[in-house]
Amino acid sequence: MVLRERDLAGLTESRWRGPRKPNVWLICGAVFAVVLAAILIPVSDSPTGKISVVIPPAPAITFGAATATVPVASPSATAKAKAAPTVQAPTRVDYDPPPIAGASYAGSLLLNATGSQLTAWNQTSSFCTQQDWEVPNGTVYTDSSNDSVLTTNGASGSCVGIISPGAYSSAVIEVYAYFPPLPGSSDTIANWTSVWLTDQATWPADGELDAVEAEPATGVNAVAYHWGSSGAQQYMSTDGFAADGTLPKDGPNLTPGWHVVDIVYTQGYFAVYYDSKLYTSLSSSVVTGAAVNILITTSVTADNSEVDSEIGNTPQNSDSSPAGIAVKFVKVWSFK
Repeated sequence: MVLRERDLAGLTESRWRGPRKPNVWLICGAVFAVVLAAILIPVSDSPTGKISVVIPPAPAITFGAATATVPVASPSATAKAKAAPTVQAPTRVDYDPPPIAGASYAGSLLLNATGSQLTAWNQTSSFCTQQDWEVPNGTVYTDSSNDSVLTTNGASGSCVGIISPGAYSSAVIEVYAYFPPLPGSSDTIANWTSVWLTDQATWPADGELDAVEAEPATGVNAVAYHWGSSGAQQYMSTDGFAADGTLPKDGPNLTPGWHVVDIVYTQGYFAVYYDSKLYTSLSSSVVTGAAVNILITTSVTADNSEVDSEIGNTPQNSDSSPAGIAVKFVKVWSFK
């Protein structure tokens, strides 16, 4: 219950000409308002006092080792195939701990970003102004678990994102992150939530790999690869709707909750793993191997004619309550 200033003034005005006596009803009303606010407002772990969300504790990583063989997707008819790298069983221990998946490709550890390091990657003010329907009002903060948390405020177009300052042309990348559920649909990731690689300045010529993309048109997560030119963009996807090819689904799809996402990326090849299991891969000359940044972003997809036309449907997974991603770490190894 919110009381306007004018109403408060009326409630507290005393008709007594002597010292004012305490108003029991006013005190009870104030206590009720505080209790109600505590119930309705999400618990905030944000030092800024802005809207934040409750993130469940991250479980310990206990997934098995990566498999020794990697199935490879068939390239599109317009793409020239290139043989996938040979995979050997993991043997090294000098990059402790190795990635959960793709360890056979990993060389030396280049990056282990956590907490405030990831929070410092905040590029909301610039990233979220590239689409005219997105609003750069999301919050990025480090919580008491030393996780970097990205939250939307639930309003239409609310957007937030972090982007790595470094770019990687050939690497094994591992992200341990929490993906929020859509209220009333526990198997659906809320909002247009993504973990992806690209160079925005040269897009799409240097390629874009969407390792996680909770697609707003369907509410289903997909992996996609984009390439080509600004006037002739091409892409493949696991969703089956891409005009230039369908990537295979070789394992279970991503659902809300805490997950480890591993990406093997090099010229002519990529593979994406969820919780140590291969989800999809592609061996093709369209995979550029160009230097790309790591982006972790989410936005509440606006429901208007422009956006509906862009995505091909009305948004299926937009959350009108505050929702967010938590990132425990991002690690990068060189590709050997």
